[in-house]
Amino acid sequence: MPGAYESRGAGGKNGRHGRKPDASRLEAPRVANTKLYLHETIRIVGTGSEAYKRHTGERRPSGPAGVLVGTWQQSGSTGAWPRVVNLWEMDGWDGWTEILEYQYTPRAGQPPALRKWWTEATKYRSGGFDRILEPAPWSPTRDELIASGARGRAFLQEIATCAPGRVDDYLDAVQRDWLPVARGRGLTLAGAWRTAMRDTEAVLLWCLPTLADFTRHLRDARTAPEARTWLDHARAWRTDYRETLLIPSVWCVMHPDWRPPRRRRPSR
Repeated sequence: MPGAYESRGAGGKNGRHGRKPDASRLEAPRVANTKLYLHETIRIVGTGSEAYKRHTGERRPSGPAGVLVGTWQQSGSTGAWPRVVNLWEMDGWDGWTEILEYQYTPRAGQPPALRKWWTEATKYRSGGFDRILEPAPWSPTRDELIASGARGRAFLQEIATCAPGRVDDYLDAVQRDWLPVARGRGLTLAGAWRTAMRDTEAVLLWCLPTLADFTRHLRDARTAPEARTWLDHARAWRTDYRETLLIPSVWCVMHPDWRPPRRRRPSR
């Protein structure tokens, strides 16, 4: 479903490295996240990842669409390659309904602009695997991520397998027991979700300022007492997990060089 989604700009400079978020913005009382998310893992053709990320990041849809939270390169040293990961934010279930209607309601073929985008995208991708994600109530929205000022050049993605019926319990434990510790280790939460249409999967995304911060975290993630305690504790709900390193593109709202797009001038 990537053709129906919208990106919102990149460009400008914000220093060579990431910056720490405004803690007051992250910890202040907030309204529960009512959005819905599309998570895509894209199989890239050959060396087409950079061209595909640009094609995705610069898309301007002609119909109902979500907004791009980010597009990342998955590091081949931590998982399958070449792969790109996209994350889109939608206006809840009703927003997804509008997108589905736009894509699949019977008509004389796809809308021309959407068909053109898909055709171009086939030069760079050969398929993929998608998830619809429901956010934990405390998971930040795209606007909240931007407002927090959190920026980074390394992202740690966790796809967790939980015991049947225990995904919500696991996410509750992440918020209660791991989130405060993770912050102390330099990790900023970018999202926490349960996978819709499944009963056993959660997805977590963490932002770190630099690749050195990423490897520093992993170096003692199994031996530092506070991290070791969490790993042991998480086994009450989590039966397995897979972590990968994601490298953000400039179309990721948490990339140091991301900037909101300039507003288009109204036509006269």
